[in-house]
Amino acid sequence: MITLQNKCYRIPGMSLRLGFPSVAESAGVVGKTGRKVWKSGGKSLLLLSIELITVMKRILLKYLPVAALVLSLAACTEKHTPSTGTDPDTPTPAADAKLSGITYQLNVYSFADSDGDGWGDLRGVTQHLDYLDALGATALWLSPIQTAGSYHGYDILDYYTVDSRLGTEADLKELIDKAAEKGIDIYLDYVLNHSGKGAWFESAIASADSPYRGYYVLSDNPTADVAAGKVDNYGGASTPGMGGWHVAAGGDLGYKGRLHFKVDWSGSTKTVTVTETTADVEASNPSASMWLWIGAAGNVGLYETSTSIFEITIDVDTDWGFLVRTSNSSSWPSGTKYGGTGSSLTFGTPFALNNTTAADITFGGASIQYFASFDASMPDLNYGPYAKASESAAFQDLAASADKWINLGVNGLRLDAVLWIYQNQATPNATFLKQWYDHCNATYQARGGKGDIYMVGEAFTEAGGAAPYYKGLPSLFNFSYWWTVKDRINKGKGNDFAATVLYFRNLFKGQRADYIDAIKLSNHDEDRTASDLGKVVAKEKLAGAVLLTSPGKPFIYQGEELGYWGTKTNGDEYIRTPIKWTRTGSVPTKALSGKVDNAMLTADISVEAQEADAASVLRVYRDFAKARNTYKALASGEIAEVSSSNNAVALWTMTYDGQTVLVAHNFGSGTQTVSVGTRSLANEIVSNGTVTVSGSNLTLGAYASAVFLQ
Repeated sequence: MITLQNKCYRIPGMSLRLGFPSVAESAGVVGKTGRKVWKSGGKSLLLLSIELITVMKRILLKYLPVAALVLSLAACTEKHTPSTGTDPDTPTPAADAKLSGITYQLNVYSFADSDGDGWGDLRGVTQHLDYLDALGATALWLSPIQTAGSYHGYDILDYYTVDSRLGTEADLKELIDKAAEKGIDIYLDYVLNHSGKGAWFESAIASADSPYRGYYVLSDNPTADVAAGKVDNYGGASTPGMGGWHVAAGGDLGYKGRLHFKVDWSGSTKTVTVTETTADVEASNPSASMWLWIGAAGNVGLYETSTSIFEITIDVDTDWGFLVRTSNSSSWPSGTKYGGTGSSLTFGTPFALNNTTAADITFGGASIQYFASFDASMPDLNYGPYAKASESAAFQDLAASADKWINLGVNGLRLDAVLWIYQNQATPNATFLKQWYDHCNATYQARGGKGDIYMVGEAFTEAGGAAPYYKGLPSLFNFSYWWTVKDRINKGKGNDFAATVLYFRNLFKGQRADYIDAIKLSNHDEDRTASDLGKVVAKEKLAGAVLLTSPGKPFIYQGEELGYWGTKTNGDEYIRTPIKWTRTGSVPTKALSGKVDNAMLTADISVEAQEADAASVLRVYRDFAKARNTYKALASGEIAEVSSSNNAVALWTMTYDGQTVLVAHNFGSGTQTVSVGTRSLANEIVSNGTVTVSGSNLTLGAYASAVFLQ
């Protein structure tokens, strides 16, 4: 059966719309309903068209008065209704035929739970590969999968092992292999700026003789060391771009035995005096106003024995020391935690307390300061002078860990926080990144990988600041792209969008000829796209359509294709929401400590519901992804601005290897008409919203989009 597409055919002096087959330049076109209109045998199709035209000419000559009346009403105007989604019978492009370059970013811990333990896991991802394939994905960017301290995984404790909460190494290998069968690569999130406080860090701070001492940015006197140029990760700067120094204690820090504690709150300097004793043990004071936080016991209430003097005798078993608290609230209110500056106490001697540094008060060991760009729980790694970073022990250890995963079948890496490896210094960072990329690419090619390994850096800054990093990496996230999309949609202004995208691309091209512009909307660290667009569904659809018709390598963040909303106001967990797969099914919330907006996760927003809804956000993403996977000009083309006489309408062409498409988006809230001049509007590839064609004029409903083959 031949699927017919409405076409306007002209006969001298009149017009008539006939249901004739569409003959496209490519194998097929993804139409309004997502159907593909295929060639039907070349010559036979042409003869059929000629015969039908001949018959209709005869009919018109006989019934010309009536026909003229009808045609005067029609005026050869073609109107399309909103997209009805992808036809279930339309085949997804074969694994080896995908063109789109689409990467889907997912949080393993909240994407899908295969075993019902409340944690998303690697097997859950494998079980939903068909869903990701239908979305046109050619790669998956996994949130960190290595053993880590937190749920999100960015404080890695062991770079060589899979976090048991997410599965096993065998589960990862199965995912890699089954994804490959569908033409989907696996990219790992790699954290090079910092680690968690794992075995490397504990060893490093415990002894100057530790083999890991040089893995971290450590100093006994940071001020003097910075002034002397001894802090390499500053990249030559005198101050850090972000972060600060923290005190860490190493060695034998704890104590086991009976101790008497006396806290003196009477003077300007608050002190605690600890002595060994054989006196009777006292129970914790349930009416206390001053507490110790110590060992496994947690809060221990002291007794006020005289004005501003608080005491207690207890049996102690702690491997880290203790703190003094003026509140026993589980939220640890600011300013209520008192500790030291990193030094250990001496029995019988008053120990000065402070609530600024508030480092653990230890019974022994040694203290040293370490630098952290982010939270104190994530100490920065040290690669030494940037020009020879690859010679450092930390670089070589992390590179060896990356080799393991690349040899397992991983085909790409996303590098976290690349601005801060050398404290926002572009040249040092790019020099380091080139060494890292060259090492990993050599491993990838030795494995037999196709072409070069893909590697994208997170340089969270505007396009001009990110551009120099292309000297080190082939790809960088373009945050300015999303900020522009958001700004223009919310302003209803589209006529300068293509020129702005071209400006970004020219910046990048000036640094690297073979740059890969990683375009995106929101991600796991930003307020959701839907929230930034006011939760207007039509705007969400437009943003997805713009992303999938722009030049570059598009990234789709988990839940964006479903219209998820959420902000960071009450915690990052609310922008990392689990996928709701079925109308009535549960979602994995354990990793997120239950911090999920259940009011959003209704039956209607589920994958099951949106797959059945021709007007859903998901169907728009699938339609435009399929078009991008089918048409090489959309997937790999270079953008050229088409002048738009309408401020709300964005127009551009994409051209690649002899194929050109015309892209049109209405960024406005009302219907808009624009002339496309001599460009063709005859062969629509894909669209969303109301689209009307009349000669060279294109009318787009509010937030509508259309793509035409030229």
